[in-house]
Amino acid sequence: MLAAIAMLTLVGAEPSETQLELLRTFRGEFITLTPGTDPFPHGFDCGRLGGPSEERPPHHVKLGYEFHIARYEVPQNLWLAVTGRNPSRWQGDRNSVEMLSFDDAVQFCRQATRLMRAAKLIDVDQQIRLPSEAEWEYAARSGTTTAYSFGDDAKLIDEYGWHTGNAAGNDPPVGAKRPNAWGLYDVHGYLWEWCADQWHDDYAGAPTDGRAWEGDDKTARRVLRGGSWKDAADRCTSTARRPAPGDLRDAAVGLRCVLAVANDE
Repeated sequence: MLAAIAMLTLVGAEPSETQLELLRTFRGEFITLTPGTDPFPHGFDCGRLGGPSEERPPHHVKLGYEFHIARYEVPQNLWLAVTGRNPSRWQGDRNSVEMLSFDDAVQFCRQATRLMRAAKLIDVDQQIRLPSEAEWEYAARSGTTTAYSFGDDAKLIDEYGWHTGNAAGNDPPVGAKRPNAWGLYDVHGYLWEWCADQWHDDYAGAPTDGRAWEGDDKTARRVLRGGSWKDAADRCTSTARRPAPGDLRDAAVGLRCVLAVANDE
């Protein structure tokens, strides 16, 4: 069964009924963000003055395009349906998938794009992809300027996210905590989330249009956002970011997807 799903995905055939059911659910979980249209601000300050060195200096980002971002991190049943395998250490159908590298995450997005186009769940000019870290932070902040989407009081994080003070592992299903103001769950803690950007040590040069920060070094470190169940509350802010080798596989690392007009296919 799993081999058949994997082969179906690779050849780009139409999805099976099992895949189709989960892909329909996935498609319905995207939240549309329209920067510049109330309640979505056009721009925001990415990063945090006075935060850790990797979050400085803050720089103003202005997004001039619509995009859709998933309400949840990718759950294991969806990952299994798209790829034919489940690499997660903490097993559960609706637990966030983990133990996946950056390339694994990118390949999932490509396979999901093929399947969803074949099923006419997305347009032929749309793609599933990783968010840029500017898109990620814009969505996580949900219009706020505070350390967290719920304010500056770290004591409230138990209501919104899994962190080292209230989680023993990646055991809960997605969406068990409260969402931010735009309806996104688990942006604070639970799992670090891969972003499309390459890591650059000089944050001052980050793009100001919301696009991913690319580079020529294909072996460069990648960007993780949001903190995890392994991290203290102060590492689960809207600005929390860290570098990681692209081949990292960890039980505290997963992904959240964006649906947008394709710019590279």
